[in-house]
Amino acid sequence: MKDVFIGIPKDTGIVVDESKAKISVLDAAKIPYVNATENLDEEIFNVKITPTNDTLYAVRDAYRERIDVQGCRTDLFWRVTGIATAGISPLVPEDITYTLTCTKLSPTYPKVVAGGSDDIVGLNTSNVLKWDGFSNFTDFVLTEQGDTLISAGSSLDSFLEPDNFHGIKMYDEPYARDVFDTFRSIGVGTIGVGAAATTNFMTILAPSSTMDIEVGYLMTSQPSGFFASGTVSVTGVGTTTADLSSFPFTGVTTTTSVVPLITLSELPVGIISAPGPTGEFTEMLFTQDPTTISDNYAVNQSDSPYVNQTIEIMNLSRCGAGVSIKYDNSGISSGTREWNKFLDGFPNPDDLDGPDITEPPLGADKIYYPIGFLSAPVTGGSLASEGATLTITGDIIVGTAGYQTISTSCNDTALNAALAARNTAESALAVDTDLTGMINTSNLVKQKISDEFNLRIWAYRMQIGESIKRLSSYVDWENLMENSPYANVMNRE
Repeated sequence: MKDVFIGIPKDTGIVVDESKAKISVLDAAKIPYVNATENLDEEIFNVKITPTNDTLYAVRDAYRERIDVQGCRTDLFWRVTGIATAGISPLVPEDITYTLTCTKLSPTYPKVVAGGSDDIVGLNTSNVLKWDGFSNFTDFVLTEQGDTLISAGSSLDSFLEPDNFHGIKMYDEPYARDVFDTFRSIGVGTIGVGAAATTNFMTILAPSSTMDIEVGYLMTSQPSGFFASGTVSVTGVGTTTADLSSFPFTGVTTTTSVVPLITLSELPVGIISAPGPTGEFTEMLFTQDPTTISDNYAVNQSDSPYVNQTIEIMNLSRCGAGVSIKYDNSGISSGTREWNKFLDGFPNPDDLDGPDITEPPLGADKIYYPIGFLSAPVTGGSLASEGATLTITGDIIVGTAGYQTISTSCNDTALNAALAARNTAESALAVDTDLTGMINTSNLVKQKISDEFNLRIWAYRMQIGESIKRLSSYVDWENLMENSPYANVMNRE
């Protein structure tokens, strides 16, 4: 009975080897398309997005210069960080003690919990309470996110103005993540028909020092059709000399160069010359030895090629990646989000009473312009520094600490120029048809990479995984058949 399964190990090995060979060729074959989408993405990032965002940075820096260099504005204020009351009635000024902290304008603030009565000045955990001097306060109500208060969208925008960065939102999925790099080298080759593969040598018209060729590498001709199998293996590697000076694609001017001389696993179906009958040159693409591709890249049938989908804002190092991209100017915070896109619009299985599942919010984030204040915090007659604290009571509130009016006038020439440049850049980006065109074209190329290469590579990775799983099951079965005390019974004909 055991003989029925004896072919499983051999079959499994064949499937794994063939799958790895396909991966080696497919991963290298997609390179021209990857280069195309990468070039488009880089053009979008370097020529469209980054220069526009640079104008936003210039505006921020111009506002910053007014504070740090000109000294005509300040980004500091007294924040109430504690209230304590004594006596019977907190409404008696002498019974109120305020803790003030010299605070810098910021996109976020920590919550503070003050003692005493909130009814005095309305201090609570969602507020930034600014002391204006004397008995005056300004209450800024901010959005809460956990233990943090968010400045954007509050009245503090008049002093720390938010603006939205421009960016490219990128969607990626498991099957599209490039885990391989099977390309090794490429060069023009020549070979005759020959009588035997072991003695029929191919010459690669490139200096040996520029070519990575080893025994076991796979070779595919471009264009195809010169080998019956389509892809052949390198069986031998040596060198010879050749005059490359007459071939313009080499860039070599000397008359003698050391070039690769190789043998292949099968004979070509015809002569490959340089140039060929139509004046074209045939390139040989060398890719990774499939036996060196790790089994760790295997996936199982239970692994989804599509989920979870990740969303991020594309940076330069990620140009060319992902399954699609889109322009963003939402101001939503950046980072990386992931979700099951197939549940879009359905109830959340983890919270059936909550809102339906939607694409997680993600954007290119915000930048903040420090407009600042016209009065600087002082204590004891000197300008206060960030983090300085002051405790005052109601009976000494007047005249002991407060603000000093800034008398220096701002020179806004640089600021106005920066604002004008930003407005011009953003207006141009808004009507830039090339931006839309390049995004759409890049997405078409990414779709082709997905359909013709990455999904097929994923399928071969799954074949490897299932073959390994099948072999593991066979080993368990073989152990049972051989080691069971009932082996003789089970193996009866």
